[in-house]
Amino acid sequence: MGDEYEKLENVGSEIYEWYKGMLLKERLLYGEMIELLLESVKPLEGYRKDTVYNELALLTLVTRLLNDAEGAKHLLLRGLPSQAQIVIRDIIECSMLFRLFLKNPKVAKRWLMELKEYQVGDVYAKLLEMSVDAREYAFYGVLSHEGHSNLLASISNVQEEEVEGLGMLRTFHFGSSRIPSTILFVQQGFVTMLFLLHISLIEPLAEYYYQHSGTESFTVWSEKVNGLVPKLVSFVAEIGTKSGEGVSGGDQHMLELVEKKMRMKEFKIRLSGSSD
Repeated sequence: MGDEYEKLENVGSEIYEWYKGMLLKERLLYGEMIELLLESVKPLEGYRKDTVYNELALLTLVTRLLNDAEGAKHLLLRGLPSQAQIVIRDIIECSMLFRLFLKNPKVAKRWLMELKEYQVGDVYAKLLEMSVDAREYAFYGVLSHEGHSNLLASISNVQEEEVEGLGMLRTFHFGSSRIPSTILFVQQGFVTMLFLLHISLIEPLAEYYYQHSGTESFTVWSEKVNGLVPKLVSFVAEIGTKSGEGVSGGDQHMLELVEKKMRMKEFKIRLSGSSD
């Protein structure tokens, strides 16, 4: 068994060397989305005496949503995709509450002034009653599963490699990892986050911006948002073709385990080479 624990103090500089020439498409696309997100909530900027409770609640939520995205981005770029999933899941909760507060300002006021908490399943049910289909909720179960310390959510920083004469060498990358299979996990994390941000942009944030901006400003903004679609489609297609390319036989087993959700017994067979 190998490990990189002795290198932990050098993780920062190694990470920079790892991604400074990589993941440019992901970072640029993310940057475009965040710029559009910030523009959509400009009407919420600043505190005024006549600022109503629901506006304060919306601003609080969208601040958390943006910070979630920033936090997930940094975790992904550090080679910690499993940890990023937990933060990405919170983007869904913020987006759904934002939808609810737009429709029901009284709920927003209770959330702000009475510290009222709303479970994500209850929020989804309330939105359905209002004929609002929060598409982001479809990702919540998967991200919840990956947000816990189960096996499938814990192997993105484990590397397997066949070494001649030694058999299977397993390396556990403490602090971060920068290996081909991790890059794919990172890109898949970006795909999920970018898709969720895009849903927020074209639905709840677009609804808010449309209500609080001039027609010309909204039209220009909307065209920019629509321009993201071909970029997202291209990015997703590229990740799909990369799946399984450029990884070792051991890493490929790890990827198959996650993508196909193998049973525990099958995983043990692969690790031990026997069914015992």
